[in-house]
Amino acid sequence: MRQKSDKYEKTSLASRKGVLSAAVLLPLALAGCGDEKVTEIPARPVKVMVVPKPVTERALTYSGVIAPRIESTLGFRVPGKIMGRFVNVGDTVKAGQKIAQLDEKDLKLAENSARASVAAAKTRFDVASDALNRAKFLKPNGFIAQSAVDQRQLEFDSAQSALNSARDQLDQAINATSYALLLADKDGIVTSVRAEPGQVVSSGQAVITLAHSEDIEASVAVPEQEIISLKEGERASISLWSASDIRSEGKIREIAGAANPASRTYAVRVTITNPAPEMRIGMTAAVTFRVPHETPAVIVPVTALAGEGGKTIAFVTNQDTQTVARRDVETGRVSDEGVRVKAGLKPGDILVTAGVQFLQDGMKVRVPKGAMTEVAQTDGSANR
Repeated sequence: MRQKSDKYEKTSLASRKGVLSAAVLLPLALAGCGDEKVTEIPARPVKVMVVPKPVTERALTYSGVIAPRIESTLGFRVPGKIMGRFVNVGDTVKAGQKIAQLDEKDLKLAENSARASVAAAKTRFDVASDALNRAKFLKPNGFIAQSAVDQRQLEFDSAQSALNSARDQLDQAINATSYALLLADKDGIVTSVRAEPGQVVSSGQAVITLAHSEDIEASVAVPEQEIISLKEGERASISLWSASDIRSEGKIREIAGAANPASRTYAVRVTITNPAPEMRIGMTAAVTFRVPHETPAVIVPVTALAGEGGKTIAFVTNQDTQTVARRDVETGRVSDEGVRVKAGLKPGDILVTAGVQFLQDGMKVRVPKGAMTEVAQTDGSANR
């Protein structure tokens, strides 16, 4: 009986040890399973874009000034004292409008003197004409010699020349009197005033500067490394610095043949074809030229690239496996539109545009809903 009891106790003890071992190992096994789930890396959400087609042109934007094509200085054609000035800086004038007036007393006296000279010359001409007619009448009957006729013909010719000269001098005097009133020869805007009432001016001295409003231009300075890309007649886009939404189109009218010795830039004049009413002379403008690329390149955002080991890399996604693959890329210039990628990407690749520094080759990613719509917009802007 004692032997059976000992055997039963040994069997019960072994059973309890087995249960205890199972109870200890089960949590450890479950803990091991839990650790495996914790170490699993979840798919990282990314922003993407579709790599656009290669851009065949690039934009060159420079700051310039709205300026008139023609800006002339107006002055009197005769000397005199200014009695009145009728315009000021900034005034808009029409062709034929009064600008300034000279004291015309001396000019009137010269005109009256010329009229008197004409009257005197007319009298001498009439006398010489009558004398010549009488001589021609008397000559056939032998009452006068041929030499007398020739003398009277000479007097007539001299009187006629004197009359013509007197009449020309009268016309000059009349013109001089009319020049006492300075008129605008073109529509335009007064940009400066150089003489005041009471001032005595000489002939041709500038009184005002008039900017002709029939044609306005944008004047810009282009550096020498880019001037070879521009040609006369090429189109350009002009926008105001103060209001970038106000935009007009234009054409290159003139490219300076020599560089500015101080800045080493070339002056370029762009005629604005249909200027907006808000574009006024002297305003600051942004002038954009579109020039062809030497080699077409893909344009991508700066945030789509990262540096690693002295190389520039990018990541493209695989829609089927939802993973990213690393690409080594060759870049070119950086512009407002993005970075030029010469090699490593092709049109249609789905490119990660943000957080590329946290990605690894083959990593699982998740493309948020609506990302492809955003991509299409980015693609359109890159090809403008």
